[in-house]
Amino acid sequence: MSDDSLQSEIKYHQSVKRLLVILIGSVFAVNLLAALLLEILPKISRMYLLLLDSALQSVLIFPIFYLLVFRPLLKCMNKLKQAEDSLRTVSVAFETRDPILITDAQANILRANKMFLKISGYSLDELIGKNPRILKTERYGEDYYKKMWGHLLHHGSWAGETRIRDKEGNDFAIGMVITAVKNDRHETTHYVATYSF
Repeated sequence: MSDDSLQSEIKYHQSVKRLLVILIGSVFAVNLLAALLLEILPKISRMYLLLLDSALQSVLIFPIFYLLVFRPLLKCMNKLKQAEDSLRTVSVAFETRDPILITDAQANILRANKMFLKISGYSLDELIGKNPRILKTERYGEDYYKKMWGHLLHHGSWAGETRIRDKEGNDFAIGMVITAVKNDRHETTHYVATYSF
């Protein structure tokens, strides 16, 4: 489990605990307040007392539950809907006519779109976990790749024409843009390579 997901998990559990404490405390306070209010009323039948107690607690507890549970839940559901819509859009964009390759921060291949699989001749299973070096041709020396990675690490992206080798060993020229994807702490989490003919 990564540090980011561990921190998120801890924050989530802390916020759930805090919410439970607030809700339990609120229910206790409302019950106490209702009992005190009912004490100052003149004597009425037990049935009316129970109905009044229930109505009073409902009226006092509803705003608390609305503000602390329902509204945040609705907000969260809206964010999830927006994320789902965004993910759907990205999914469609990912399957464009341009070949796309996605790696983790250590440059291990995580995903490739259909067009990339078509031009490389590899299946997704053959690529996942591998380093893009499997596409490297002998036409460029180590200096070329060091400069490419140096530029990518320093500027967050690299663009240029390069050559890649397909599964059959054929190499061909192709335009490539590599972009570093960063988290909110500006740490690189992924690289996205987009190729063009």
